[in-house]
Amino acid sequence: MIRSNALPRFFLFLLALFLVAPLLIVVIYSFVTGWAGLAPSGFTLEYYTQVFNDVRFWPSVFRALVIAIAPIFISGFFVILALYSSILYFPKLDKYIQSICMLPHTVNGVILAISALTLYAGSPTPFANRIVMLTFVYCIIILPFVYQGIRNNLHGVNIRQLIEAAELLGAGKLHAFIRIVVPNIVSGILVAALLGISRIFTDYVVIKIVAGSRYMTPQQLLYNYRDKPGQFISVIILITFLFILFIAWTAYYLQTRGTRKPAVRIYGELNDGLY
Repeated sequence: MIRSNALPRFFLFLLALFLVAPLLIVVIYSFVTGWAGLAPSGFTLEYYTQVFNDVRFWPSVFRALVIAIAPIFISGFFVILALYSSILYFPKLDKYIQSICMLPHTVNGVILAISALTLYAGSPTPFANRIVMLTFVYCIIILPFVYQGIRNNLHGVNIRQLIEAAELLGAGKLHAFIRIVVPNIVSGILVAALLGISRIFTDYVVIKIVAGSRYMTPQQLLYNYRDKPGQFISVIILITFLFILFIAWTAYYLQTRGTRKPAVRIYGELNDGLY
């Protein structure tokens, strides 16, 4: 007896509609002139024109992207090295590394920002610079996301076996790490970077406490424009969402651009490079 798939599909449709409905309402509202009743009173592109002509909006988007790049590189670099060393040389340290990397989940961003500001503001160290301080505060905030994305990938590719096979072909550990391990964990690095960018890009509290109004981002701009019409705010929210969606699509495209090479082919390429 063939089971009907109509009911599960109906429930999936309802779930998808429930998840997409808020975004659809924001999209529609960004085009309306007014919405006092059940239906909009008219449609216009005036608010899109205002946002695109705003000289502060696009620089704020660029600043948010710039401030997200350095923390991702710094956190990713140290997390990869720490996990790589623990898997190959110090397996017992893995649980301690996990505890340290997950610790920022328990610390509120406000507490972390205020603590860093109290400790380093006015000190003779480089951390007294607000942008440097903000960068390293974000390194701590995104650490759990970076750690989880990279750790899952590292444990999934069986590093120990790959390194042993590379050493049989005459490669050193550093050479094998650069030529084999890193290309095999690119997907995990991209996922971690995407999560980090999304977390930093949508932050308001930390950057407001640490940098104030000297480093304007879209979230701060939204707060400053709270007296603007709702349609204007909807346009900014929609553009920010599409920007994050584009970053997600780019990461997904780079991740799935080519299938992962079979192990035999990887070892063959390494062998060709050695001899």
